[in-house]
Amino acid sequence: MQNAISTQTEPAAPSPRQEEPAVESSRKRWMRRLSKLGPIVPYLTGGLRMVDHGAAQILANLLTLAAGPGSSSSDGHSEIRQELEEIEASHRDLLLSVQGHGLELKRFEEQILLLRQSVERNALQQTELAEELRSLRTLILRTTASLAVLFVLVVAGAIFFIAKR
Repeated sequence: MQNAISTQTEPAAPSPRQEEPAVESSRKRWMRRLSKLGPIVPYLTGGLRMVDHGAAQILANLLTLAAGPGSSSSDGHSEIRQELEEIEASHRDLLLSVQGHGLELKRFEEQILLLRQSVERNALQQTELAEELRSLRTLILRTTASLAVLFVLVVAGAIFFIAKR
């Protein structure tokens, strides 16, 4: 009888197939959100290295204070010094890479500036060329109209002279 009561009070579990699309869509959303954070990863790792460096220095200071003078903790100190040197080397590498990225950004800015100036020059040249073409068109139309008027006058004069003779 207890089995009958316990089965009646338990809620029916949803089928695994109903949960799969919701789980997949939430996973896809999380993956898209995480992929947007991809460019920040190098900076985060650099920050974590800096935190490691600070933590290692604090730990070295604590060990030195705890060991006191005359204790034989030189092995621990040498390991900590090695780790600190490795961390400092990684910091130098990180600093150099950041400086390198800064130089690359400045080069890109200069290239973009030169490209923009080139595009502006080309646009100015195109507008000048278009203006020259308009003026040439106007000149050709006026010359054609003048020649047509002269032709009509010559034909009219020739007809007038032939008619008088």
